[in-house]
Parts: sequence; structure tokens; C-alpha cells
Amino acid sequence: MRGCILNEVSCKQANFKNTNLTFAKFNNVNLNHGNLERAEFNSAVLISLSLDHANAYKAQLYGAKLEEFTAKGANLSNVDLRQASGNKVDFSCANLNRVFASQTSFYEINLDRATVTNARFQQASIINSRWYKANLQNSNLSKSKLINAVFNDASLVNTKFISAKLDQVEFTSAELLESNFSQAFLSNIDFRSSMILSANFEGATLENINFADANLQDCNFENTSWKNVDFNDCQVAGAVFSKAQGLTPEQKQWLKQNGALNIN
Repeated sequence: MRGCILNEVSCKQANFKNTNLTFAKFNNVNLNHGNLERAEFNSAVLISLSLDHANAYKAQLYGAKLEEFTAKGANLSNVDLRQASGNKVDFSCANLNRVFASQTSFYEINLDRATVTNARFQQASIINSRWYKANLQNSNLSKSKLINAVFNDASLVNTKFISAKLDQVEFTSAELLESNFSQAFLSNIDFRSSMILSANFEGATLENINFADANLQDCNFENTSWKNVDFNDCQVAGAVFSKAQGLTPEQKQWLKQNGALNIN
């Protein structure tokens, strides 16, 4: 079915397992509850395609274009989304364990309550995204760009943001234990009430950051650059600030009094 064109078709519960749909063009197609295991949609154009609760295990969407694409509650584990682009995409409650999504470009994407563990989003560009209560444990977003993202109540244990650029991102009440923000640029970030124990921020630039009520114990803030940060009521015992730049004298004194280390 390479290059096939489907317009306004209902294929609910259809079986497309192992089907080659490379270069296909779908417009307003319903594949809810369908079986797309190992189906190939490489370089396909998928507009208003619905895959809600479908099984798309190991499907290939390399370089695909997704417009008003919905896959709520779908099994998308091990899916290949590399270099795909999307606008108004809904992956809420979906299983994206081990998804390959490097060099993707998404605008308005919903991943609320999704399982995004062990996923690879390196060098992705994601603008206007929701990850409320999503599970991103062990995922990699290094060198990615995230603008206007909401990770409230999400689990990001051991998630990598190495050399990433984050702007206008909310991590309120999120789990960020042992996460890695080394060499990242973070601006306008809300970490209020988040758990950030043993996270690595070495070499990061942090501007307009709210750490109020957050737990920063044993974090690595070596060689960081700071501008306009709120440490109100946060826990900093054991956090290391060697060669950190931009902290005010009042902040340095407060950090020392509350157990932070290597304050210069």
C-alpha cells in the first residue's frame, strides 16, 4: 500500500500489521482500536488520523507529517518517530516506552499521563507541550529545545536534559531525582515543590528560576551561572556550588546557613 491515498475512511479495528504504507496520504481516517504493529508510515502525510487505543507497537513513522493526529491510550512502544513533525498531536495516556523521537519537531503536543520511559528525544524541538503526570523515567531529551512545557506532577527520574534549552517550563511538584541538566540553558522555569535530589546542573545557565519549597539536597551546581533565582524554603543540604556565578551575597549567606557546600 505504498503511496496509497485514503480520504474520510473508517477503518476501526482494522488489521494493518506489517503493512507498508510509506509515502501514504491519509485525511480524516479512523483507525481506532486497530492493529498497526510494525506497520510502515515512513514519510507519510497523516492529517486528522485517529489511532485511539490502537496497537502500533514498533510502527515506523520516520519523517512522517502529523497534523491533528490523535493516539490517545494507544500502544506506541518502540515506535520510530525520528525526524517526524507534528501539529496538534494528542498522545495522552499512550504508551511511548522506548520511542525513537530524535530530531522531531512538534507544535502543540499533549502527553498528559503518558508513559514515555526510556524514550529518545535528542535534538527535538517541542513547542507548547503538556506532560502532566507523565512518566519520563530514564528518557533522554539532550540538546532538545522545549518552549512552554508543563511537566507538573510528572516523574522525570534520571531524565537527561544535557545541553538542552528550556524556556517557560513548569516542573511544579515533579520528581527529578538524579536528572541531568548539565550545560543546559534554563530560563523562566518553575520548580516549586519539586523533588530534585542528586540532580546534576553542572555548567548550566539558570535565569528566572523558582525553586521555592523544592528539595535540592545533594545537587551538583558546580560552574553554574545564576540570575534572578528564588530559593525560598527549599532544602539545599549537601548541594555543591563550586565556582557558581551570579548569586547575591544574601543568597550565598542563606545557602551556607542551610547546608550548601563550597559557596565562594
